[in-house]
Amino acid sequence: MDVALNIKLSQRSLPTASYDAVVVGAGPYGLSIAAHLKSQGLKVACFGKPIQFWREQMPSGMLLRSYWWATSLSDPEHTYGIEKYLHLQGIQPTDPLPIEIFINYGIWFQQQVVPDVDETYVKNIERTDDCFQVTLEDGRMVESATVVMAPGLQYYVSRPAQYTILPSEQVSHTTDHHKLDQFAGKRVIVIGGGQSALENAALLHEIGADVKLIARRPIHWIPATNYATPAFVRQLRAPNAGMGNGWLNFILEKYPYTFQRLPQSTKNYILQTRHGPAGSPWLRKRIEGEITLFEQQRVEKVEAIDSEVRLTLTSNTVLKADHVILGTGYRPDITRLPMLHSSLVRELDTYKGSPILNTRFESSISGLYFTGFSAMQSLGPYYRFVVGTDAAARRVARAVTRQVARVR
Repeated sequence: MDVALNIKLSQRSLPTASYDAVVVGAGPYGLSIAAHLKSQGLKVACFGKPIQFWREQMPSGMLLRSYWWATSLSDPEHTYGIEKYLHLQGIQPTDPLPIEIFINYGIWFQQQVVPDVDETYVKNIERTDDCFQVTLEDGRMVESATVVMAPGLQYYVSRPAQYTILPSEQVSHTTDHHKLDQFAGKRVIVIGGGQSALENAALLHEIGADVKLIARRPIHWIPATNYATPAFVRQLRAPNAGMGNGWLNFILEKYPYTFQRLPQSTKNYILQTRHGPAGSPWLRKRIEGEITLFEQQRVEKVEAIDSEVRLTLTSNTVLKADHVILGTGYRPDITRLPMLHSSLVRELDTYKGSPILNTRFESSISGLYFTGFSAMQSLGPYYRFVVGTDAAARRVARAVTRQVARVR
């Protein structure tokens, strides 16, 4: 008998495992939610490679925009926060925090709290009358009363269409590179004005690349903390918050479920204006005076001429480079989640590509929840950041527990 056929027949003969909850994704949100669900006594399966996006698709040498104290994953008793990890490792807390420390912390958290993560990817999720059918990449099938989606940002990478004419060796996205060494001595143009574009530009410059950065708007720098001002005055003017100082961020953090109830116009303003592209203050000195900036410029024409890229800007300036790196961020769009069966995608209520969620993170399909970046449009920018894992995990765990009780 053919070996492949024999394997398929063996997989079909395996009994279908049954769970109360399946968590899709093993990043900060997936791991935190799995930890809280397990604490409720539920039978939980978590699928994905732990902290994979951080390990493989963020640049080596990156520094976290968030404060170190706002980068803890969440377990029910707050036993495995980053402060404990740093203490055990003899590491002095510092801002900004190197990504390598956060990655090692994330793996430690997973080993302590969710040691049974299944690193198999989910291939397909369908809904039957009374449960979800989940098919894994290795052919196994499981069923679950509920599914919590915590997919990585790799599914939502935004690549402007005008750059598709360039061959792959001349254009890439920031998520395509964990190491930037290949660009040493090369001419590189970075597109974008947010943290990812700015930090990649700085890292490229520091390894010896000739870097130019193009941004459609003036670069917005997050104000640096003025430590000469008394602490109580600083707190009155702009209280500390995990995703950036200021009263708006402070309120969104202290009342993390209220954003969903705001008018849509207010939500759009917060997401697009108050939480639009910005650079950390500590990054500014690595950019200004070091890298050639083209602010308030759009790329009007993209050409590939032999081994060279030529970009024509709105000012009619023509820039030449060996490679273009797109620091164009991410755009939520559930149609780009390949594991969701088309029947689920059609049934989901959405807004601007994002699932419309209630304050329990539940979509229009009963028992199907979305967290992290997927939840941002409905529940706010707080859930773009690791600091949001605690509020999300606690609310989702309670909602799933009640849902499972009803099903039972």
